[in-house]
Amino acid sequence: MTYASQPATSLAAMFRELHVLHLDLATHELPPPLAVAATGDRALVMHTCQRTVVLAADVAVIRSLNVQLGVDAPVSLYQDTAAYEFLLKLACGLQSRLAGETEIFGQVKQCWQQYSRRDSALVTQLHATMQRLFRDVKELRSHYLSGIGSASYGSLVRRLLDAGEETAGVRRPVLLIGAGQIAHAVAPWIEGSELWLWNRTPQKSRELAVELQRRSPERVIKVLDASAPAELAAWRAAADVVVCIPADEQRDALRAAAWNEPRQRRGRLIHLGLDAAESLSAWRDVGGMLDLAAVYELLRASNEQRRLQLERARSACTTMAAEWTPGREGAPSRRRSQQAAANRLNS
Repeated sequence: MTYASQPATSLAAMFRELHVLHLDLATHELPPPLAVAATGDRALVMHTCQRTVVLAADVAVIRSLNVQLGVDAPVSLYQDTAAYEFLLKLACGLQSRLAGETEIFGQVKQCWQQYSRRDSALVTQLHATMQRLFRDVKELRSHYLSGIGSASYGSLVRRLLDAGEETAGVRRPVLLIGAGQIAHAVAPWIEGSELWLWNRTPQKSRELAVELQRRSPERVIKVLDASAPAELAAWRAAADVVVCIPADEQRDALRAAAWNEPRQRRGRLIHLGLDAAESLSAWRDVGGMLDLAAVYELLRASNEQRRLQLERARSACTTMAAEWTPGREGAPSRRRSQQAAANRLNS
């Protein structure tokens, strides 16, 4: 667990009781303590396939969740302007491993829109902060992140699939595994003669299919049965597969075996739920598979201008948060304010 704080001389009044917990962990479902918090009215819980972020106005809420998650959980805690700086970087895509990605901003806005419908005191407490956040993110992206090139999972997946085409203009059936946020971000970018959707919750696959059909009525989209045999049959038949769910070593062993079976055409297998660092045994003998590392490599190959823009954007987030208020009379010193903040959270 790490804790960050900023000097009190730069804290805006609305940030004095802003507390953030960041669980840097890819999970299908919310951990039980966070699932409970998400149903209450004392915390705003934002869950994506890559992380979970909790906002609260009461430090006791964050402190309790931190204890319940356990000392081994990859948790970071922020408050006051450090919390706002984190939210700026998060919504700008600067906290994402796919630096500068654009989907996260929409996810944050959608989460807030849903939460703000509740009759909760926290909605009132966070309203001004969230509205300012959205304006600031738009300004930051406009000034520092425009024109940096493709920065979404969908655009990069399409580039990887296009690179695997044997014949220009030939589009092959693509199997998409998952129907969560990453799948919704990736699916519109996938071009193929057919798009097959599989998810363990078929209703979510149908909802994704309706969304895609509304955008492109001419697309051929098939929602597959949610059973394991139906999924494995699709793995054997599809030319390309894009996985948008976290790694599952037991299930992945069956998927890898199905993918390795002899076939007439085999294209690209892109596993967005698998990091090379995990080295799961199920995928070690699968040739031609591309994981998250391959996606990130496209960004690492970008030019120096992109790197400079990202660094300037990060610096601008820090400056924007720190300059929220020019200072207050009688404000404590940097050292005293940092120590007080740490004592409040860890006491």
